[in-house]
Amino acid sequence: MVKITFKGASQEVGRSAFLVDDGDKILLDYGVKLTPHGLEYPLPVKTNLDASVVSHAHLDHTGNLPHLFQETNCLTYMTPPTLDIAKILWFDTLKIAGLEGMDANFSKDEIAKTEKFTFPIGYRKHMDITDHSSIVFHDAGHIVGSAITELRMRNSAVVYTGDFRYLETRLHAPAQFERIKECDVMITESTYGDRDHPDRKHTEKAFVESVQGTIDRGGHVLLPSFAVGRSQELIDVLHEYKVQAPVYFDGMGQSVARIYLANPSYLKDHKALRSALDKVNWVKNVKMRKQALKQPSVIVCTSGMMQGGSVYAYLPEVYNDKNSKIMLTGYQVAETPGKVLLETGRINLDGLNVAVKAGVERYDFSAHAGREELFRAMNVLNPQHVVCVHGDAEVTRKFAEGIRAEGFDAVVPELGRTVEL
Repeated sequence: MVKITFKGASQEVGRSAFLVDDGDKILLDYGVKLTPHGLEYPLPVKTNLDASVVSHAHLDHTGNLPHLFQETNCLTYMTPPTLDIAKILWFDTLKIAGLEGMDANFSKDEIAKTEKFTFPIGYRKHMDITDHSSIVFHDAGHIVGSAITELRMRNSAVVYTGDFRYLETRLHAPAQFERIKECDVMITESTYGDRDHPDRKHTEKAFVESVQGTIDRGGHVLLPSFAVGRSQELIDVLHEYKVQAPVYFDGMGQSVARIYLANPSYLKDHKALRSALDKVNWVKNVKMRKQALKQPSVIVCTSGMMQGGSVYAYLPEVYNDKNSKIMLTGYQVAETPGKVLLETGRINLDGLNVAVKAGVERYDFSAHAGREELFRAMNVLNPQHVVCVHGDAEVTRKFAEGIRAEGFDAVVPELGRTVEL
């Protein structure tokens, strides 16, 4: 029997945090939830941990991890790229908190302590993390270094998917569930448990046709995108399809791109990505930002939901231009500027709520599994219990109904509750 206490990501997307107890107490992820009004944190962990495990670097899985080290000295396990990217995001969190006069919930000292107590391990390497528990990481196909955790404990085999894709994408091979031979409990993301994604090749083709058409009529293409994963993928797509336009790369995605290039074994085709990144203009200063706007161009910048970031260096020149386009390619949380723009065609700019005359489009480049992929992973693992996390309440409920229809036991946990399986 294993106990799981849900500290976050229960009938919600964000602040993933799950305490697994089978004699040993092991924490899976410890993230934050990004909202239009600030950050929401997972419930506190009020027990002595034997270990913690991190699936990947995105803030909704790592964003509160340094806070944990105000009171714990337990070892934390993650892949090397996950640690490198997480450090960039943690220091960026401190920077933003300082600019906004807010508390980041941790300090540089906690970041240093987190790094000190982190044990990086690669894929397919067996690691004993206590006397009675071991882990093996498998490629999750989500972002660089993302991992499915195969957790073997005293009496149970638990598989925590983290975020994954079970289909090949531009940068990553599919998730490697076939390598896992035993699973009693599957803790799975449910983000798109009620629908599938459109065909990726068709999406890429429609995307680049719209980009090139915008350039050809003299406009700019503004691509606010997630710094981790999405911005690098978009640059790779633009290069592969030979879009005829200068491409500018701005924001924190640059630092993340360097980590991608430094970890070629975690990518499907690192040479193609390197070639693409070598050909774009890396924006280093205000002068280059002005240069990007002097001729029709493509600008890949942060942030993906338009909550601040370098996108606001370009919006004043782009939003009022009918020949230009703003293209969103990622998940948009309710009430964020990106979501509001899609729904209303308006955005707040320099203290004013303005109508956007530029075209606004959305393309599905999701790095999360769609419904079919989720069920395929479940059928490969063949678990006794499926625990549905990291999904909106209604989506998770529909996903669980489908799981039960397939003859599996499905659990839809409530925040703060403990279940025994």
